Amino acid sequence: MEDKKIPAPEGLRDPRALAGLPPDTPLCVALSGGADSVALLSLLKDSGPLSALHVHHGIRGAEADRDADFCRALASRFHVPVTVLHIDAPALAAERGVSLETAARDGRYAAMTAYLKKEGIPLLVTAHHADDQLETVLQHLLRGSGLSGLCGIPACRPLAHGIWVVRPLLGVTRAELRAYLEKSGLDFMEDSTNAQGCCTRNRLRLEVLPVLDRLYPGGTKSASRCTETLTEDETYLSALADEFLQREGTEPPLAALAALPRPIFARVMRRLLPAPPERVHIEALAAFCRRAVPSASLSVPRGQVVAVNGRLTLAEREKASCDYEILLHEGQNTFADGNGLAVLVRDGETCEFHPTNVYKYSTRLSFCSAIIDGKVSVRPRRAGDRILHGGMHKAVRRLKQISHLSPAVRARMPLLLDGSGVLAVPFAAPRPLLRDGAAPKHSPPDITVFLFFN
Repeated sequence: MEDKKIPAPEGLRDPRALAGLPPDTPLCVALSGGADSVALLSLLKDSGPLSALHVHHGIRGAEADRDADFCRALASRFHVPVTVLHIDAPALAAERGVSLETAARDGRYAAMTAYLKKEGIPLLVTAHHADDQLETVLQHLLRGSGLSGLCGIPACRPLAHGIWVVRPLLGVTRAELRAYLEKSGLDFMEDSTNAQGCCTRNRLRLEVLPVLDRLYPGGTKSASRCTETLTEDETYLSALADEFLQREGTEPPLAALAALPRPIFARVMRRLLPAPPERVHIEALAAFCRRAVPSASLSVPRGQVVAVNGRLTLAEREKASCDYEILLHEGQNTFADGNGLAVLVRDGETCEFHPTNVYKYSTRLSFCSAIIDGKVSVRPRRAGDRILHGGMHKAVRRLKQISHLSPAVRARMPLLLDGSGVLAVPFAAPRPLLRDGAAPKHSPPDITVFLFFN
């Protein structure tokens, strides 16, 4: 039987245009067998190169098998090639320690992305619609989200390198899609779990949205238009943050950061920090930049920021570094943590090894052997390390000569030691005492240690 030609619902957008791709770009529809995806496949069946994907999640037993069979029959009716992918959502949930819903979603997208890469298809089209958008916005609103969250589901976003997911139905309501199916005479499958109030999204769909629809008829469409406006605002503000970072770099001046309007400042911080900051972190960071105290630091999620030479520097928290101590011999000495090496030479010999393409930092430490108490060793800096400097014992971590290093580098940098403690620190003068405590006179340096490290 020939399918009826029913006008498309108002609000349907061209998926290729959403991604900015040519009209002949291949599309792949995510086909669950539910009403929304059936309507989507029907609306796109004559739009050029098209295929469909159905994911069997390994849950719902015979009902899931029924859905897969339905999708095969529907795609055959529309003369659209379809592929059924299988994942084990319960196993993924147990392995990752997440909910079944999260495991199913993540596993579904991972399987579809792998298939699209293999087949060279750049666009995955999903059937998210205006009601889904409103549910998402309500969830984000109740969680206290900012502007980005209130933009809801993006109409187009990257899925992987060269692959995008597009949602051409975000301006179409669930009721409009059901009306289209009824006029087209198209059947669809019902997922029994959608009728269970087992998660927040289902409860919003079943309990909240019907009330809102009675109070504000047409409110779903209005909310969809609102997200489009908010998305334009978010795009503009994000572009300003990107321009700032392009101009000032990834270690921007504290004064420039302090002068930013708060919406731009927050977006800059989200781009710089290793984990998304909460509002309390943004407030603390803004105060930190205004104060601009030299060498001050502030903990942030998964890291620490430090004021270095008037700029904001990030030091990501790392796993505890390997602690070691090795005696130095003439020639090359590789550090036990793989972080670098020391080259010891005597009597003015030169270092033939210059691994500047391997190690970011290099320093030369020359001193008189008369000041050495016992043997020379090398190890990473430890808490409480001090060195005689300028007639006083000073904390190594506070030496001005190493202030250009980030806190993470300072924490793992190599130190030279002998029987009396710290002998020399990278970029600083060696300890200026003889073994008996007297200062050496007219004793030329006869030992040089070249340190290379990251």
